[in-house]
Amino acid sequence: MNLLDPDGGGARLLAAVMIILGMLYLCVMLVLARVHRAWTGTPPDGLFFVFVMPCLNEEAVIGPSLARLLQSPATNRRVLVVDDGSDDRTSQLVLDVPDDRVWLLRRTPPHARKGKGAALNAAMGDLATRAEILARDPSDVIIAVVDADGRLDPHTVEAVAPYFADPRTAGVQTGVRINNRGTSLLARLQDMEFVIYTDVFQRGRGQLDNVGLGGNGQFVRLSALRSLGGSPWSHSLTEDLDLGVRLLLAGWRNQFCPQADVHQQGVVRLGRLLRQRSRWFQGHLQSWTLMPRVLRQARARALPDMLFHLSSPLLILLASLLTAAFVLSTVAVLTSWFAGGPAPDARYFLGAYLMAAGPALVCGLIYRSREPLTGVGMLRLAGYVHLYMLYALVWFVAGWWALARVVGRRTSWHKTARTPEQPRADIRTPMPAASDGHRG
Repeated sequence: MNLLDPDGGGARLLAAVMIILGMLYLCVMLVLARVHRAWTGTPPDGLFFVFVMPCLNEEAVIGPSLARLLQSPATNRRVLVVDDGSDDRTSQLVLDVPDDRVWLLRRTPPHARKGKGAALNAAMGDLATRAEILARDPSDVIIAVVDADGRLDPHTVEAVAPYFADPRTAGVQTGVRINNRGTSLLARLQDMEFVIYTDVFQRGRGQLDNVGLGGNGQFVRLSALRSLGGSPWSHSLTEDLDLGVRLLLAGWRNQFCPQADVHQQGVVRLGRLLRQRSRWFQGHLQSWTLMPRVLRQARARALPDMLFHLSSPLLILLASLLTAAFVLSTVAVLTSWFAGGPAPDARYFLGAYLMAAGPALVCGLIYRSREPLTGVGMLRLAGYVHLYMLYALVWFVAGWWALARVVGRRTSWHKTARTPEQPRADIRTPMPAASDGHRG
């Protein structure tokens, strides 16, 4: 079957099958998401939270980020900043914070700048030498991975803690929101993407024992990390995806916490968005090395969704070819019509449109339920939905870019640039807190 056949018969059939299966999958996840219930148990006593923040040239955002994490006077929290070879003022700004709950680990070449996974593994080694960690049961120590631009909801620790009452819980993932969604249309579309992913798929996977971990707002039990060895994070470009899958395969469980979100900066330039998504796509391709273990070790209820999730890059690439076939077929039909040929069958185009726009509209309604858009009626919401459909095409371009990099055996990437944060009235200056730790 030629996917680019001008007649488009085979491509249409395959596209219809994929769309129907995709809609069925979406319906199943919607049902499971509605069944999912947030954990409301009593948090265990003695939990100790360490926020690990990998940084590379983060002077634009590091100050406000630390201020937010230190707003609470709680003594069971520490912040470990891993300066991964910055050549700006990141380390100095950390040292200037007048709070002994902040620890600093400086990494220098040739060990620095080896990727986020390597920086997080270095943090594990550093924590293993600190008296405050050695004095505690590793099951009571929770490592929270937060990006330098991350803004956790103030109640996040209180929302996450009850999930660790279950000793089988390795990790808890919060929701993810885009904090500059009100100032950039591109950021707004990214916010829609994250809300749909977390509110539908993460909730749904909570019923399938297949919750994924993200690189921001990730809370993991120290004992679970150590069960994976001395270097639990891999060198994958999506070390968070890799970690979440390996924890599940090791017999642990991950949970999704819908009561709290981490807010991060959205990318406001299309080129940077393509670069970021290509990196994520390539990391997803790297996760295919886990497939043999998944087939052998995954829980039966999680196996189908885990295989679907890991194989999604292939489905995206195939969908891009089908989209190209549809466009070429449409151009051929319209060209023939303008040249005096038979009129195109409007039912075909209407059907294709409805199959694409229907699921997008459902996702738009879900987003509106989480993000009340002032003055946005159904007509304007429909406009957002159609923009989101165009935005989703970014993954097609990112996917082929990532595949080209895989073929060329290129794995290095430049980090996503940050935008300096404006001072906020709700951010208070952190006050010194007593601690028996050391700054490092």
